[in-house]
Amino acid sequence: MTLPMGGVASGRRVDVLRHSHMGVGLSQHQSLLSARSFGQHCRSRRNRLVNQPVSAGPITADRSTSHKSSENHSTNTTQHHSNTGSTPNGASNGVPGSKKIGPPLNESVQAILLAGGPSTNALARFRAMPAVKLGSNMQLIDVPISNCIKSGVNKMYVLTQFNSHTLNTHIAASYPPVVFGGPQKRGFVDVLTASQTPKSANWYKGSADAVRQQLDSILDAFRGMDLPDELLILSGQALYRMDYADLLQTHRSNNADITIATHAVGLGQASFRGCCKVEPDTGRISLFYEKPTGDDLDKVRSVSRNATEENPFEASMGIYVFKRDVLVNLLRTESGDTKSAHFGADVIPHALESKLKVVAHHFDGYWRDISNLRDFFEVNLEMTSPSSPISVFDVEETIVSRGHILPPAMIHKCEIVHSLMGEGSALRGSYIKGSVIGCNTFVANGCHIEDSLLMGNDNYSNDRERERARQQGLSVLGIGENSVIKRAIIDDNVSIGSNVQIINKDGIEEADHTKKGYVIQNGIVVILKGAIIPDGTVI
Repeated sequence: MTLPMGGVASGRRVDVLRHSHMGVGLSQHQSLLSARSFGQHCRSRRNRLVNQPVSAGPITADRSTSHKSSENHSTNTTQHHSNTGSTPNGASNGVPGSKKIGPPLNESVQAILLAGGPSTNALARFRAMPAVKLGSNMQLIDVPISNCIKSGVNKMYVLTQFNSHTLNTHIAASYPPVVFGGPQKRGFVDVLTASQTPKSANWYKGSADAVRQQLDSILDAFRGMDLPDELLILSGQALYRMDYADLLQTHRSNNADITIATHAVGLGQASFRGCCKVEPDTGRISLFYEKPTGDDLDKVRSVSRNATEENPFEASMGIYVFKRDVLVNLLRTESGDTKSAHFGADVIPHALESKLKVVAHHFDGYWRDISNLRDFFEVNLEMTSPSSPISVFDVEETIVSRGHILPPAMIHKCEIVHSLMGEGSALRGSYIKGSVIGCNTFVANGCHIEDSLLMGNDNYSNDRERERARQQGLSVLGIGENSVIKRAIIDDNVSIGSNVQIINKDGIEEADHTKKGYVIQNGIVVILKGAIIPDGTVI
């Protein structure tokens, strides 16, 4: 179909667009909005969100443009099953967390987000994995933060160590205390970096050791707030929508010491996760093996009532709720034991040995752990589809950043199918399908881009700046004329010449050509950050 011309807000999904000329973009999300009404809608939603003080209670947001995925809760006294939903808690008064057992989450729960350590992922060479871009203008860390805000948890610590600058900068810009915290500054997203202290001069040895080293800061009541009743431990590199209030309800209704969010997985994933045996009558976890193999794997196969023939293993999602005193005792009594570095490998088995009450909260909604390059690549491409199980709107609506001061995407004589366009991008005379185009991306005439992720550029450039750079013999960021890119990732600030083909023509699975500006992982070509690919190159 041919769509009318007109300007639209950027950073949105384009389902089908055939355009003759002029600078425009178009977004479809359940219904097609006119350019002007869509822009007004986005500004109105952002203003309502930003102007609502967190200190008065958890942030709520208009979800009229969010996917209305079903919410099916079945609760008993032992194990709670949750799915995703557009209204997170099913709260009777419309406020997240209001129907749950115990005090409100914004008064009793603090979240600890783990930013992870070194990774073999090619994109983690230049930033922590949670700082890798999701969609056209978000980062992975926004997913757990968004879930927290929607669930009513408005006090968060992000523990960083590895390649943390990009992540620290994003959090500071996207969740500023003046806006996010409200008048009384009771809501916050604080970054806690690894540092030497009188108690420890070492780097974090693992997830549990990171929390151990930061306990004094986490439990410091310097804002005049009461200490939390529970601490919520979250991974910073997974894509899912979860109502943490449901998780806390499971924890509180069972008077559990520890509650672990679990998800059914198949054999291919089980040996990379922490797998457990859940007693059907009590919901208690009686066995837990981190990355099991051999006999240990057989012991946790098909032993959960949530197991299926396709997914016979109940795996930890890396999401834990601890009673505050339980977590402190587990970590501090083991402070001299360097082996107690990880929650899955050390802390949870020790808790079971100590006869603590550890229960499971089964989650059967969409969940994707993003640990390798293929996972990250496929998740981004999934988000370009109208039938995507999770939408960029689901995450973006709770980001309270002041935003980039960039013009909308400019599109001239392009055919674009099922793609995400970032603001500040300029696309000319090209075919783009099933791809994510990041902010400030330039695509010249005659290009063919399919099933690819272009992460964009740090700075916006116009035609005059590009021509001036050419005259000075400098590289020009963007994609040159008549280039073809298929199933590839183009990292930040890359200059690709004309008539370049990035198609993995030889079907190579793994290769390291860092000196030439690219690597291949999992069969996906990654053009590294800042690389210059000359005219006529074929990869």
